[in-house]
Amino acid sequence: MWLYIIQISGLLLVCVLQFFNSMILGSLLISFNASVLIARTIQKNLKKGGLLNRLGKLILHVLLVLCLTLLINKFIKKILNLESDEHIFKFLKAKFGFGATRDFDANLYLCEEAFGLLPLNTFSRLSDTLLFYVYVFVLFFMTAAAAIVAFRNLSDSNQVQFMEKMEECTITLKPDAAYNLIHTVLFGCLALSTMRMKYLWTSHMCVFASFGLCSTEVWKLTLKCIHLYTSQRV
Repeated sequence: MWLYIIQISGLLLVCVLQFFNSMILGSLLISFNASVLIARTIQKNLKKGGLLNRLGKLILHVLLVLCLTLLINKFIKKILNLESDEHIFKFLKAKFGFGATRDFDANLYLCEEAFGLLPLNTFSRLSDTLLFYVYVFVLFFMTAAAAIVAFRNLSDSNQVQFMEKMEECTITLKPDAAYNLIHTVLFGCLALSTMRMKYLWTSHMCVFASFGLCSTEVWKLTLKCIHLYTSQRV
């Protein structure tokens, strides 16, 4: 909850410091954060019920947030009469083959190599520094841990039993690790679709790979997989 409030406050502060730049108020991030806060207020019992019940509530929650985001964003743009970022959506629509556009700014982006797909030689250059190998290793184990913990969380309706199982479970995933796991996957998708955005992904790869190499959870899981686990080795 605090994370969403801090992000909204940060964006509003940027708006003021940029001499009340109205384009920031029409950003999807402000609308998204506001939608999440509203959805959390409406749906308070996401952690009750069985696996299918919880999964259904989660899907409904995601759809509610996405729909509210679009509605709030449309409303803000209508009130403030904002059209300054429309070329971005036209560019994305044309880039992914959902129809051509005659918009000058969108076509200018389409002509730029930096806004094209990520070239495959990027992976070989990242491999030369050994970063890519370490990153994939950490990403694989963190994703597996996230899937198992998420399944346990969704399938167990008794919170007390769940906490006991989590203590016994060899795979643990802390909230900060889960947050950065989601970020690195989203940054990766962004970089693959638009080469210019790889600066976000490559810097985050360094942080994520370093975290994995220093994480006792990752090494505990690795040693258990190859049947060499002892607390001293970890």
